[in-house]
Amino acid sequence: MAGLAGRIGVVTGAASGLGRAIAEQFAACGGAVIVADLDGDGANGVCAGIVARGGAAIPAIADVADAPSVEELADLCFGRFGRCDMLINNAGIADFGPALDMPLSWWRRILDVNLMGIVHGVAAFAPRMAMAEGPAHIVNIASMAGLVPLPGFGAYTASKCAVVGLSEVLHQELAPSGIAVSIACPGWIATGIQSSGGSDDGPVFKPELCRVLSPETAARIILEQALAGRSHIFTHPEWDGEVRARSDRIMRAMSADSGV
Repeated sequence: MAGLAGRIGVVTGAASGLGRAIAEQFAACGGAVIVADLDGDGANGVCAGIVARGGAAIPAIADVADAPSVEELADLCFGRFGRCDMLINNAGIADFGPALDMPLSWWRRILDVNLMGIVHGVAAFAPRMAMAEGPAHIVNIASMAGLVPLPGFGAYTASKCAVVGLSEVLHQELAPSGIAVSIACPGWIATGIQSSGGSDDGPVFKPELCRVLSPETAARIILEQALAGRSHIFTHPEWDGEVRARSDRIMRAMSADSGV
């Protein structure tokens, strides 16, 4: 990942889990990273570790669900460095349970963080990234839930489907401005994302779909594929059968409706 040397990155939700691993690897490869999270103490701790290993990192408190907070994050980045080479919209939350049992307050919170958090990030950073010199890249962390319906994750799936669709639109709309857009759709990663919600239940899936990656492994795959220019990034290729099955169902329905 030599392409990260000298680059400026911003990672949201970077105090723990996948975001932390991405920030640490970004800095380990010679980039300077802003570690943004609602958990200020956690962000400070991640930055302290990066700096102790000889890397460059700045902590920032940011609530991605709040547009002014994300604008302040962009102000910090462009005020300090004059540019942002890679924005990684990673912050996310989830809960498990039947869609109709999910309190409306949690529907709103999940959509505010997972979807509107990315909207806020793009709105705050993309216009400034387009004006700065050099290539720029936005990486939106979606999920396999954005491509495959996951029973028990109704609100999460809705948010991630929206992230995939939005990112594909942005991939086309921002290209003339010199901003590349990638969508990462990971499978299971060993993080505490589900504890953000109120349910103690857990999902049950086919054994072949239950492989759990470490945050470090997933972060490496995502960064490597982003640098390689991939528009769609996958960490768990074993899910391809589920994606194909969904696509086949859609195509069969289209064929039936068209009389083909």
